[in-house]
Amino acid sequence: MGTVSRGLVSGLVSRKRLRLAVLGALLLSVAACRGQSSDTVAGGEAAAIRGQHWVVGVLAGGGSGLFDRDDVQFARAGVRVGRVLTHEHGPGFLRGTLEWDAEIMPVDYVLWSDYRNVYGVGVNPLIVKWNFTRGRKVVPYLMAQGGVLWSAHNVPPGDTSHFNFLSGPGLGLNYFTRPGRSWNIDLRSTHLSSASLGNRNPGVNASLQLSVGYNWWRQ
Repeated sequence: MGTVSRGLVSGLVSRKRLRLAVLGALLLSVAACRGQSSDTVAGGEAAAIRGQHWVVGVLAGGGSGLFDRDDVQFARAGVRVGRVLTHEHGPGFLRGTLEWDAEIMPVDYVLWSDYRNVYGVGVNPLIVKWNFTRGRKVVPYLMAQGGVLWSAHNVPPGDTSHFNFLSGPGLGLNYFTRPGRSWNIDLRSTHLSSASLGNRNPGVNASLQLSVGYNWWRQ
């Protein structure tokens, strides 16, 4: 009975986290729509993201594994550098710009219940974003990421690997407080796998991670 009860509780907690993540994604979408329903002028505070500009930022975030991995949490902090590669393209609400980012995370902890808190260093050299640029201050985006995580101990626990790959989609938005300055928030669905570099590769098939950052834009 104890095992069954723990399984039921674990399942309920996992579903609660999933509902909270979905709610967070909906709130991001609502905020983006409200921002775009205001003045959709070509200039405004978000002018930098409408053309070819560099971006440098700091960010921090964290999240939790889902389903059979709800006993693992993530905490990360670091810097980002990127470039808006194009001018605006596309019709109507799809109009936007293509952006490439890279993230270096000197603090990338994996917090595993009944195992240990594992220090790691993460590098995401390939983050591709499509920025929807109609808003004056609020610019939502869709993203896809690919990167690596080195950890001081094997992750997941067992005969696995110190080295894992990260991938997954996400969505977020930039809020420009003034020209060339923005806060951003995004929600990512992240898959972690060693690609069988270790003898075992149980991975973390699904996790949801929320990030918040501040950015400086330069031509």
